[in-house]
Amino acid sequence: MKKPIVFLMGLFLILAFTGSPHAEEIKHTVIQGDTLWDISVKYLSTPWKWPLVWANNQDITNPHLIYPGDIVVITKDGDKTIIKIIPSPERGGTESQMTIYTPEETAAIKDKSIMVSPQYSTYMYSPNILSGSGRIFKKIGGGDLISLNEHFAIKATSEMKKGQAITMVSKIQDIMNGKKPAGYLYRIVGTARVEEVQDDIVRAVVTYSLQEARVGSVIFDDIASIKPTMLSLSEPGNVSSEVIDYHGGIEGSSANDLIFLNGGKSQGIDKGAILNVAVKIALDDAGEKGQSAVFNEYVGLAVVLQSLEDSSMALVIESRALIKRGTVLRGKQ
Repeated sequence: MKKPIVFLMGLFLILAFTGSPHAEEIKHTVIQGDTLWDISVKYLSTPWKWPLVWANNQDITNPHLIYPGDIVVITKDGDKTIIKIIPSPERGGTESQMTIYTPEETAAIKDKSIMVSPQYSTYMYSPNILSGSGRIFKKIGGGDLISLNEHFAIKATSEMKKGQAITMVSKIQDIMNGKKPAGYLYRIVGTARVEEVQDDIVRAVVTYSLQEARVGSVIFDDIASIKPTMLSLSEPGNVSSEVIDYHGGIEGSSANDLIFLNGGKSQGIDKGAILNVAVKIALDDAGEKGQSAVFNEYVGLAVVLQSLEDSSMALVIESRALIKRGTVLRGKQ
């Protein structure tokens, strides 16, 4: 296995925050069981902000890497919040206590739960079109793209109240199996606050933006808390599927891109499954009798992030060649 990455002392994360015009500092001493997720909920007054901001910091692969006695310093200064982690002197910052793993190293970890890179926590692979609690039907001020501090109108399908926090979710791709949809890829793109309600028409303002929302984006007022993606790794045997679609590449996928498979739970492919990626190599007139031969050449690894009944979404964690539609993924042989 590659040398583990050591969590750096004095890590800074900068995120948008509406606060006092004067600097305000909060110090939290970590106790057993604390995570940055919990601390952010407590001091930033929202269960959404930490993972959305964390999704922009791909080098951080585990928000649990704080330890009892560590000091978390949260400084609010105008429109910024700075989070600084000061390791406890007692633990000495030893490498064994501060080990995290990159996606490329997950294949070397057996029978353990790991946390994948945080940018994937906001993706939602759904077998159906999502309806949520309503849809954005107009950006106030014109245009289709909606970003931080901008206002928009919602056609609500459930009751919303002034001051309520809501979540914006955009459909970013129809996942196709040939000419038929296999599922739909969504991403949580930000949060907003309800400002005014008139019957089923709601006016809201964007309070945090991971990426621009669009007219047509779905609104949720009851979405489950966004937490980092935890995976219990497994190596299923005698399973096989093919890549039907991909997200992140132009002509195919490579390391850290998403791929979509034509196998899911009913085919024995569950969340956390590690699969070998292979391409077929044909050799014509190779034998003494002129016969052809076909071999599967290993070109990478993928780990399943979400599994539907007959399809799944996986993260490419290693690739030696471009992974295209039709590429085969197999379990442990």
